[in-house]
Amino acid sequence: MKLKEIECTAMQSWSPSQQHPIYLATGTSAQQLDATFSTNASLEIFELDLDDPSLEMKSCASFTSSHRYHKLIWGPHRINSDSSVSGVLIAGGENGNVILYDPAKILAGDSNVLIAQQDKHSGPVRALDVNPFQPLEDISCIAWNRQVQHILASASPSGRATVWDLRKNEPILKVSDHSNRMHCSGMAWHPDVATQMVLSSEDDRLPVIQIWDLRFASSPLRVMENHTRGILAIAWSMADPELLLSCGKDSKILCSNPNTGEVLYELPTNTQWCFDIQWCPRNPAVLSAASFDGRISVYSIMGGLNENLNQKQADKLSSSFGNLDPFGTGQPLPPLQMPPQTTQQSSVQPLKKPPKWLRRPVGASFSFGGKLVTFGAEKTQQAQQHPQAERLHVFVSQVVTEEEFLKRSNKLQDVVSTGAFLEYCQRKIDDAKNNFEKSVWSFLKVNFEDDSRGKYLELLGFTKEDLGAKIASVLSHVDGTDQTIKESDPAPETDEEEGDAAEEPILGEVLGFPSLILLCSLL
Repeated sequence: MKLKEIECTAMQSWSPSQQHPIYLATGTSAQQLDATFSTNASLEIFELDLDDPSLEMKSCASFTSSHRYHKLIWGPHRINSDSSVSGVLIAGGENGNVILYDPAKILAGDSNVLIAQQDKHSGPVRALDVNPFQPLEDISCIAWNRQVQHILASASPSGRATVWDLRKNEPILKVSDHSNRMHCSGMAWHPDVATQMVLSSEDDRLPVIQIWDLRFASSPLRVMENHTRGILAIAWSMADPELLLSCGKDSKILCSNPNTGEVLYELPTNTQWCFDIQWCPRNPAVLSAASFDGRISVYSIMGGLNENLNQKQADKLSSSFGNLDPFGTGQPLPPLQMPPQTTQQSSVQPLKKPPKWLRRPVGASFSFGGKLVTFGAEKTQQAQQHPQAERLHVFVSQVVTEEEFLKRSNKLQDVVSTGAFLEYCQRKIDDAKNNFEKSVWSFLKVNFEDDSRGKYLELLGFTKEDLGAKIASVLSHVDGTDQTIKESDPAPETDEEEGDAAEEPILGEVLGFPSLILLCSLL
């Protein structure tokens, strides 16, 4: 049973199944002539109206074209959820060109209906087909590489990410999740490593953040599953690569370490979802979050205590109602006061580890013995390529401030090790600047000579012969005095004379015998 009929020699294509009402697109066929032998070409869209009993189809729009076609297909790409006309009309021309038209603009009567055109074939394009399993998708997010200026990445809602080289104007790599459940909602490049990027999923069945390394693009480098529902936005800190913000449908804003997957900080938020988060470029500890309750909140990852938050909410509520009594008693309402806190308010804890901008990159401290202790990052090629693997090293070094003192110390150390004490003392005696230093080194030199006792006497100004004679005379004088006193028995003297006579031998003993003992010991 014939339902409708179109009188033209043309290629045809039905609108996709998702489209309603049903349309039929026609394009003037190449290498064929109609009864009028016309050389004009056109692209026309007809509507299928089965309620109309006539055989004629209603022409909705027509577009005069400069091409004739060997093939015409209506692709399901860019199909809208509503009933508006969408998709893409793809035509294969007789001159080797592939032309893409927008059917919505054709029906609207727009003159600029061309989407794109390629002239890569040398002969006519006689066959066309569209892959129904991989349609053209929208771009959900894009991001410039932080290290290489001509590298751009884009991601689609299906989770496929494409890395573009703008010098060649072509994609160089594509990464995608094998589960095909990744609905990409955010993408960010690593601040320091040019080959690493993160993708987030807004699907509640797979609320994950994937860390990819383009050198190993077969699978994600790491998968973080800290959220319980879909993730709406992510932001990577430029000041510290170990801080990655994420907000999701679970009403959480988490700050995680992408290297370990550990949650370092959870921001205290309300029950509303946050759909956008941003780091402050000037103050790296500050961030802003936009939520669906119509607020943009500014937070700090350093923690703190909001003491006046509840009172501000109470004042706002009181100012909204004013002092009027809603129950009609005529009595003004007293000011709203918050009840006293029975328990101490818990402050918001800061990050579990200090951020990079608060860490000292280098440091030094002096210790005993001229030691200097320093710490810092070792500058190696591997550390420059992988800053996240950078480690601090501690160095202990000797600091010399008194070079002359160090030289003298080294000389003394050499003398101790070789045992050349006499030569060392003699050099010190020769280099002495005054008599005192010369005498000190002379006495020290005597300790290492053979006849040390005799040398000591010479330094004290004595000789053995003179000292022996003096000792003998002193001893003989003492013995003769005692004998004289014993033989003679003179008359008793007065008390005064007896005291003077007895004092002389006593002083002689006190002053003479210690010196005598010292000199004898030297002999």
